[in-house]
Amino acid sequence: MSMVPDLATMQLLLRQGRRPALLSLGLLLVALLLLGIEPGLAMIAAGLLLLSVVVGLAQAYHAWRVGLDASLLKLLRNEGLEGEAAARRIDQVLHDSGLRRVSSDAPLRGWDLRWAGMRRLLLRQYLLTGVQGVLLVLAVLWPQT
Repeated sequence: MSMVPDLATMQLLLRQGRRPALLSLGLLLVALLLLGIEPGLAMIAAGLLLLSVVVGLAQAYHAWRVGLDASLLKLLRNEGLEGEAAARRIDQVLHDSGLRRVSSDAPLRGWDLRWAGMRRLLLRQYLLTGVQGVLLVLAVLWPQT
């Protein structure tokens, strides 16, 4: 089994996903408002707004996953679990809730892989929020005809 990073540090880092989630929600609302109240949108601007909405929904999924991982780490800390026992507990919770399709007796993934996956989700969340913002700005600045 691989070395376990500090669960408290992991949880604190994942909690940083709240900021892009809130920003993305605001951008999503602005895009929906512009689609609803602006009757003379150029076709490309409307397409950019729709794409911004789709990217915002993808970001919301990533925000949910990052929040779930942070909550699972908090559960492990509350139960005082570390190492292999903590990994088994996470797999059990995910399997029992239907979020993990692999059987509960499958080989354990190491913490380095789990931690890399958690960081990857957080980075994607930030990236999607940035893309969403750029698409919204492009749609607003697009010349209307």
